[in-house]
Amino acid sequence: MVVTFLASILCLGSYGWTADADFTTVAEQSGYRLTASYDETVDYVRRLEAASPWVKVTVFGQSPQGRDLHCVVVSREGAFTPTAARTTGKVIVLIQNGIHSGEIDGKDACMALLRDICITKSRASLLDSTILLIIPIFNVDGHEINARDTRANQDGPENAGFRTTAQWLNLNRDYMKADAPEMQAWLRLWREWMPDFFIDDHVSDGGDWQYLIQYTMPWHPNAAPSLRRWTRETFDPDVTARTAAAGIKIFPYAFFRGPLSAGVMSYVESPRFSTGYTALWNRPGLLVETHSLAPYRERVLGNHTFLVAVLENISQNATSLKQAIAQADAAMADGVTDSIPFRFQSNGDSTMIDFYGYAVDSAQSAASGEYYPIWDHARPVTTRIPFFGTNVPRLQVAPPRAYLIPREWMEPVARLRLHGVHLDTLRVPWTGAVQMYYLDSAKWGREPYESRFSVTYRTTRHDTVATFPAGTIVVGLRQPAAKVAVHLLEPQGSDALVAWGFWNSIFEQKEYIEDYVIDPLADSMLAHDADLRAAFETRLASDTAFARSPWARRSFFYRRTRFAETQIGWYPVARLVGPIPPTDPLDKR
Repeated sequence: MVVTFLASILCLGSYGWTADADFTTVAEQSGYRLTASYDETVDYVRRLEAASPWVKVTVFGQSPQGRDLHCVVVSREGAFTPTAARTTGKVIVLIQNGIHSGEIDGKDACMALLRDICITKSRASLLDSTILLIIPIFNVDGHEINARDTRANQDGPENAGFRTTAQWLNLNRDYMKADAPEMQAWLRLWREWMPDFFIDDHVSDGGDWQYLIQYTMPWHPNAAPSLRRWTRETFDPDVTARTAAAGIKIFPYAFFRGPLSAGVMSYVESPRFSTGYTALWNRPGLLVETHSLAPYRERVLGNHTFLVAVLENISQNATSLKQAIAQADAAMADGVTDSIPFRFQSNGDSTMIDFYGYAVDSAQSAASGEYYPIWDHARPVTTRIPFFGTNVPRLQVAPPRAYLIPREWMEPVARLRLHGVHLDTLRVPWTGAVQMYYLDSAKWGREPYESRFSVTYRTTRHDTVATFPAGTIVVGLRQPAAKVAVHLLEPQGSDALVAWGFWNSIFEQKEYIEDYVIDPLADSMLAHDADLRAAFETRLASDTAFARSPWARRSFFYRRTRFAETQIGWYPVARLVGPIPPTDPLDKR
């Protein structure tokens, strides 16, 4: 009888009735001094999978150092595939942790949350209307570069990971250019599941205040109107009230405009960032930034409380969220016709708010000679300041009917495919009216940024008639990825592929004239063209650097000869504004 009883207890454990103590997290066991290692995290979620029929641990990619990228799928129905999940009609929520692996609060909060949902069942109701996807650690290689000295501005854990990947890439600058293998795997996961709601867990520094959490949501014109309305009316008031009832102060993620008296201002995430990217797909993206100067215990527990409040809101408002997304997607299905905003600025309007901070003193540094702030937690203060929360487009571009890309530009085309942009090809050669961009005054940074030498330039658009051979890539804009395509292909965008350096070769001169050829030719041009001579002499008098550079002076004349390369600076992607000619799919679907 004793043997039978013990065996029954073991069987109960394998079906989800394991004692809660078995799922105490490393953070909890250490009194929140430590966070779980990669191996400990994988072991934890695998044990959850063994203990609960609601959990499935999947692998969606591999890091450059060979570590698996895990996504934990949590579904009461066992809907562990994208197709099965969609048939439930529930809201699919993706929670991402550790994109910056030193900022790891979300991982430990999610491990405890998984236990609450699947083991103790104290939060099981969160699955009433949702299916959860949880990435415990996105930047898995950076997570294992851990030591006491990786996060100087942060109060724990002692073994925090590193900001970038093993290839020194910042994944939260990589959503558009998608250089990192981890990001390429994430994009496949995103396309396959197409979650309805996205959460990205971070830790923020930059000052000290009473707020434990800052956050952003679709508040600005980079998001569809229906999503902005849902955020303002359904999400913000309710989640703010829930967290306030739990004793947690939250505030929009914002930047100081100078001294505190000048106020704070919100900003618009460009699509190189996670929540800026998800907005292009008409999916609300929530950026969570816990406060780095708060102790790790407070941050993890606060993140847990905030996630519960968010998931309760989503669960209770699943229908309205789905409706807001459907409305935005329906507008995309008819094609992108409204102007696409690229860059934003405050409209100058502000509202007065109470800002909860601390009294601050200052001290002068002998090392830098400057003054630095010292906040006094014994003296909390409330200051009335202006909040600049409304941003408007500073630059927007009307989209074409389609883009035409010569097939030889294989790397940019491959990036479009990574993002799930549907591509067609011209069935036969075609000649017609298009718009082309000329990019001049190109300048590259003196140092690489995210492994690339990005380029800035001046753009002018020209109407022309051009011929395109069969096989030319056609990017139509009646597709879900339309706004992604526009941001990748319009050169004015901060995350355009050409701005990231994917088309640097178009700015290069490839043929040259030797000095013994160009010099007598230039002298003859001066002797026989009075207007040219006047322009040259004016340039000599006004531009000292030009006057001192034989190369620049010779280039002045070379560009005016019949030998000059006329394609330099011409962006090879054409904007088609008329009807799309006959095409075939690039990929058989």
